[in-house]
Amino acid sequence: MAVPCRELTGLRRATAAAAWPPVPGRRGENELCLAPFHHRAPRQQQQQPGRRRQLRRGVKAVAAISEDLPRLAAPGKKGAVEGGGRPEKVLMRAALTVRRKQKEDLKEALAGHLDALWDLVGQSVALELISTKIHPRTKKPMQSGQASIKDWCQKSGSKGEHVVYTAEFMVDSDFGEPGAITVANRHHREFFLESIVVEGGLPCGPVHFACNSWVQSTRELPTKRVFFSNKPYLPSETPPGLRELRDKELKDLRGDGTGVRKLCDRIYDYATYNDLGNPDRGKEFIRPILGGKKIPYPRRCRTGRPPTDTSMLAESRVEKPHRIYVPRDEAFEELKQGAFSAGRLRAVLHTLIPSMIATISAETHNFQGFHHVDNLYKEGLRLKLGLQEHLFQKIPLVQKIQESSEGMLRYDTPSILSKDKFAWLRDDEFARQIVAGINPVNIARLTVFPPVSKLDPAIYGSPESSITEADITCHLNGLTVQQAMDEAKLFILDYYDIFLPFLDRINAIEGRKAYATRTVLFLTQAGTLKPIAIELSLPPSQPGQPRPSKVLTPPYDATTNWLWMLAKAHVSSNDAGVHQLVNHWYGFQN
Repeated sequence: MAVPCRELTGLRRATAAAAWPPVPGRRGENELCLAPFHHRAPRQQQQQPGRRRQLRRGVKAVAAISEDLPRLAAPGKKGAVEGGGRPEKVLMRAALTVRRKQKEDLKEALAGHLDALWDLVGQSVALELISTKIHPRTKKPMQSGQASIKDWCQKSGSKGEHVVYTAEFMVDSDFGEPGAITVANRHHREFFLESIVVEGGLPCGPVHFACNSWVQSTRELPTKRVFFSNKPYLPSETPPGLRELRDKELKDLRGDGTGVRKLCDRIYDYATYNDLGNPDRGKEFIRPILGGKKIPYPRRCRTGRPPTDTSMLAESRVEKPHRIYVPRDEAFEELKQGAFSAGRLRAVLHTLIPSMIATISAETHNFQGFHHVDNLYKEGLRLKLGLQEHLFQKIPLVQKIQESSEGMLRYDTPSILSKDKFAWLRDDEFARQIVAGINPVNIARLTVFPPVSKLDPAIYGSPESSITEADITCHLNGLTVQQAMDEAKLFILDYYDIFLPFLDRINAIEGRKAYATRTVLFLTQAGTLKPIAIELSLPPSQPGQPRPSKVLTPPYDATTNWLWMLAKAHVSSNDAGVHQLVNHWYGFQN
């Protein structure tokens, strides 16, 4: 929206006369400061540098984004707002930060050039401010009118990951605070909008809109995208101008449970896992449905794909190279996708190489000492295969793997080891990882001593733990066991009932050894936990017979120190196993 130069000229002269005599260092109350506008002059005079400087003298230049933005009033309408007439106009500017893709294929590059040309003919990105206030006459949110991004085409060839574009709005002085902004992408391809900042004539200062979302072309999604400012509101305190928009945005995100999802959608409605199998391939590929009324979780994003030919209850699957639907903003971005792909390759190699070595080599490759573990972080995996090495090296895959072993086959050093190589040996670090490690959900307050098992005593022996008060009293800082329990200072990590029924099968595997563990921890005055007893148990050789069990406590010499270290290693192994197989997988299914 522009103001005719002739009207601005008359307004400027009237304003200058009203403000006479001028006060040094002070601008008149209604004086205009517009950089883009100046007196109309013949074309020849406008092209003279000296004349141009003379015309612009006394006019303050305004940056693309500045809080010192002018107010425009119609000529002869001074005080129109106070007199009940049309309100004066305020110029606002918006700066949009767009993040570009790092890699573009030929199709995307051509689409980018086409968007730049399309922008020249008016099919650009259009924005509209929405106020937090309601229009007194229409009872609808006050809107600014559409404004297009001005410099998309000019910056189409700029380098860099981020590009900042600008747009200008003319709004009434009583427009209020912008609470939302709509974006209509009339280009051919999507773009990632990081943020928008709106400034100018606002008593609240600049208004920030944190977007971080893909804006689809109106050819894909004809509706406008709505972004709200980063000012939070309680539901009961949401401004009137934003309530309807927020309700609509929530409904759009939830979906209505109909239609087939497109990859550009951002709808978060859910369905049961009825696509795990493929009944069309045969009965052996039928899988149960996860989720439903009895077991509401897990759930997956609803896709709306048609059912299979042989079962109406099973949804047809998506096979590679087609992508599975996830809301567009949840899909991995380029950097994360690259990191994920590299990590996946490393994980495959870390599993594949030891398996290949174990299959081809006649020697066992168990760890012979802690320095072998350290070598995984320093040197990585090495293909040393003995007699078969000469023949095995002729396989091209192995040669390529060895060439990349300096990077891909080296394990990342844990952050705790990068600071202190022997931190993992200490009891406080062992207890810290129980609470802050991968599986903190199994630690519980100890309320019964000694701990009691829920397994059948006719099969697994006495349910009571072998840990006695004599084992732990010396580690309770003068408290008795009952006092420590009453003061909530004793905790337990109990993997006895989970592991004991499976130990015979686990230990029957060559090279494997496991125990059912109970770990008692004490809460110190420093607010940290420390292990004070670990019980290692095996199932009885015959039902009803006593079960083998051993209780270990913090060491006092070299021999007990290594026994204590082995006990902590078994606890850590059980902790990781429960996390993966029980809490993560079995709990996920239930």
